[in-house]
Amino acid sequence: MTETTSMKLHYVLIAAALSPAAVAESQRQPEEVLVTGGRNAISNLAGSAQIIDEEMLEQFDYSDLNQVMSALPGVYIREEDGYGLRPNIGIRGATSERSQKITIMEDGVLITPAPYSAPAAYYIPNISRMSAVEVVKGPSAIYHGPHTVGGAINFATRAIAIDPEREVDVTFGSDNYQKYQLYSSETLTTADGSELGYAIDALRFSGDGFKELDGGGDTGFVRNDINLKFSLRPASAQNQLFTLKLGFADEEADETYLGLTTEDFNDDPYRRYRASQLDRFTSEHSQIHLSHAFEVSENVQLNSAVYWNQFDRSWNKLDGFIDGVAIRDVLNFPDVFTRELGILRGEINSDGSDSDMLDVTNNAREYGSMGIQSSVTYRTSWGEAEHEIQTGLRMHHDYVERDHSIRGYLMTDGNMVNDGQQRGSKVRNEASTDAIALYVVDTIQWRDLRFTLGFRHENIRGDNEDFLTGTDNDKSQSITLPGAGVFWQLNEQLGLLVGINRGFSPAAPSAGSNVDPEESTNLEYGLRFEQDNLQLEAIGFFSDYENLLGRCRVSDPGCTPGEEFNGDNVEIAGLELTGRWDMQLAAGLNGAIGFSYTYTESAFQTDFSSSFSQWGDVEAGDELPYLPKHVGQLQFAVRGSSWEASTAISHQSEMRDQAGDESLSQVRHTDAYTTVDSSVSWFLDEHWTLQVSVDNVLDEEAVVSLRPFGARPNKPRTARLRVKYQF
Repeated sequence: MTETTSMKLHYVLIAAALSPAAVAESQRQPEEVLVTGGRNAISNLAGSAQIIDEEMLEQFDYSDLNQVMSALPGVYIREEDGYGLRPNIGIRGATSERSQKITIMEDGVLITPAPYSAPAAYYIPNISRMSAVEVVKGPSAIYHGPHTVGGAINFATRAIAIDPEREVDVTFGSDNYQKYQLYSSETLTTADGSELGYAIDALRFSGDGFKELDGGGDTGFVRNDINLKFSLRPASAQNQLFTLKLGFADEEADETYLGLTTEDFNDDPYRRYRASQLDRFTSEHSQIHLSHAFEVSENVQLNSAVYWNQFDRSWNKLDGFIDGVAIRDVLNFPDVFTRELGILRGEINSDGSDSDMLDVTNNAREYGSMGIQSSVTYRTSWGEAEHEIQTGLRMHHDYVERDHSIRGYLMTDGNMVNDGQQRGSKVRNEASTDAIALYVVDTIQWRDLRFTLGFRHENIRGDNEDFLTGTDNDKSQSITLPGAGVFWQLNEQLGLLVGINRGFSPAAPSAGSNVDPEESTNLEYGLRFEQDNLQLEAIGFFSDYENLLGRCRVSDPGCTPGEEFNGDNVEIAGLELTGRWDMQLAAGLNGAIGFSYTYTESAFQTDFSSSFSQWGDVEAGDELPYLPKHVGQLQFAVRGSSWEASTAISHQSEMRDQAGDESLSQVRHTDAYTTVDSSVSWFLDEHWTLQVSVDNVLDEEAVVSLRPFGARPNKPRTARLRVKYQF
């Protein structure tokens, strides 16, 4: 690394992941949905991984995925709307921008709308219908692609129950927050001895929003999500399990890219300008997944899946002025662009010129992904060494169709009036990708050593057709990514792990011939300690990017959405700490303390100029934007015979808005902020649970992002009352 940032790791103890015991496996079908193998398997994994299980998810009953993920080390969150509707999640320095640099799966199947052609994750599964969330990093990511520079996230849905399981779950909260969830599942035995299982999970949650639109109007959202799961274990083949999963979800949200000037934010962080009055996001997501698990013999396991996902979205939102100043410039320099700011606020009427005309673009997109994947696991012994060899193959196709149509609006007495002109499309293109992925991994247990050796190969062919320019481009990428890890159990309490792997994030089909895919060499090393009820883990990581990839979004000025940029060589280093201590405080009274903490430093290694607004003019030693140095969480829990109380204290340091090495006090940056969440649950009997939760107890106010346009706040203090009935 450059001498300007020496990447010295400073020891800091902040905090967080606490998790009670996992749900009894005997009550659920043994479906293969956990890519880590579960919490017990993680303890001696030759790579880093974390899991948040069902009981931990129940502690606070978050519907915001950002709040769930903030409990994990090595994971970074950039808030945007306060509800986690479109999370921005990064892992080990990989950009958090729309979670585009991580592999996201549901039950081991790719779930983002178009992970190769357009990886920005405008759809992520609702956390309220999950039984676990897993994060894998380092050599563990070999199994899961295409994005392996940081890691992968797997969402595990609830397994089908063996005995009847019914649940009615209702929550009411601040800003008219409402959540309704119905669940029913059981397994039936037919006359011939076959086992038929089903699960129905219906979810609806909504809120009026915590922001106030100048002049009045809606700022809330509503989501619906229904999933059906069916399983068959034939009497003639008890060693096989077929599972069919069907899902449909939709959303309507009065959400905007438009934020505030710093001065307006300081006056009222929850204000919305009148120019956002027409902004509205709508989407529909459908999925069909068919999986097959086949225990061929005692030593051979076959798992296969066929999947199809469809996602349609339309985001009608303010994009700027038709032929005027960029909104970011207006909000960054309000004293210079006073007229434009007055129009955004609705205080000044448009004069009819294109420089005064508001550009409201309907960003309509259709995504699709489909494929088939299969893995074979073979267990054998050679001498003293036990081998588990897994080979996986996936054939995948995905696409995105974009049609961003412009409409002009005049600001007239605080209302937006259409100018009646037909302005055509700003963006109209189609991109598609065909990809074949293969991996082979051998996990070897020899005495007190566990080795993982393997590779992943990706063969990718993409096509991009721009209907406005009449151009049609092909892009092919082929790469082999090796990885290796070792875990050494030094004694009963202490273990050492070391791992190295090649990371990769493919360039999209729309990338020019001069744009390279993102590649990195990732190293991790650390210790695990476990004694009685105490678990501790410390892992250092280092990523050397040969080429960092930047991707243009609608909110980035001066580039076409989907356009990509080379960022050359970048180095990222960090330290992850996590721990948990369970204790008995008194007879019938148990307590627990959990913590996680991540320290991260980054540095560009070359000088260059980029039209990508988050980079700009870069000099060697400049830090990456939107990468906090400190992230942590501390959790406390106390449990009696019929109640449980939990508190989570989360902290994130400030982040710079653009690459640079200046003191943050001299440049635009987000705020450092600390939030406290608390929850108390009463288990009234075996059927009824009552829960009261308060998020952001101290009502902390902070600028959590300056993108897409202007300062954006975190969610204020909110309260929820939950009643759950199980039968």
